[in-house]
Amino acid sequence: MIPESRKFIRIVTDYLLAEERIIDFNIYTKPPNSNMPLLLIAANTNVSDVKETLAKKNHGPLFITRESAKKFENFMEDSLDSIIKNRSIPLERKTSVVHDCAKNIIRDIFDDPRSLRNISRAKTVTGNIIDLSLADRQAIRHLLRLGSHDYYTFSHCVNVAVFGIGLWVTISKGDETELHDFALGCILHDVGKSQIVDSILKKPGKLDFEEFEIIKKHPGQGHWLMEKHTSEVTLDVIIHHHEKINGQGYPHGLTRDQISDNAKIATIADVYDALTTNRPYAGARRPLNALTLMKEEMVGHFEQKRFEEFILFLGGRSG
Repeated sequence: MIPESRKFIRIVTDYLLAEERIIDFNIYTKPPNSNMPLLLIAANTNVSDVKETLAKKNHGPLFITRESAKKFENFMEDSLDSIIKNRSIPLERKTSVVHDCAKNIIRDIFDDPRSLRNISRAKTVTGNIIDLSLADRQAIRHLLRLGSHDYYTFSHCVNVAVFGIGLWVTISKGDETELHDFALGCILHDVGKSQIVDSILKKPGKLDFEEFEIIKKHPGQGHWLMEKHTSEVTLDVIIHHHEKINGQGYPHGLTRDQISDNAKIATIADVYDALTTNRPYAGARRPLNALTLMKEEMVGHFEQKRFEEFILFLGGRSG
């Protein structure tokens, strides 16, 4: 049996911004000298009334039940536009909410990659990340700090999108429509892994030949899953993010100019994030060590010009 205190999740209230809405979850608070949260605001309360109650500040930390977590996530996601546009909310809080929503969306996509609603949600949240990044260049820094130090597929997908958007914005590449399609490709780049069993994805040791051959199918599987629902720019990033300049990548063994600039950027973001997070079979490297490895031990993997620009981007400079 789960202890009563573990049935609750602590929350913040930055998502409670949109007027004329009704919350569909209870909000609890924990009074002083009490271990158990007590009901503060019942479900089906108008947001304006919720704000009025919270403004009195005669409550302690706020909680929801674990059972209502999905309702809370949906409410928070629906409030993203309001959060991003609200000037009174610090950038750190905005990026935190956007990052959490993005991870939740990618989790749902991996559970149901053919869901048109989930794909639409992914398009919306990548747009939120772009809007935040274009409004304030420091947003990318804050988003990157939120990336988990452990390699989880959902957070990795978000991190690759953030790194990719950051480099794109830094070098002022292309138009905004292409940027949105590129960013969607980044956040969905590993969606094909939703078709691979966890025993391979989470294997703590090195993959054997047969297992690696299965892993190598994920770009093609991702393309298959998304081909009727996304643009050619997005599909290109999904299927070609493991190609290498020297032609030794997969699935098509493309070389140099055969690989799009979008895929080249996504490849750098993908490898760097993987190297700097703890994976089942390898510990996280420090940023400088990761870049050194990419430069010295992965010769022929990356477009040199874009790799140099990526280093400048990480250092807060532009080429």
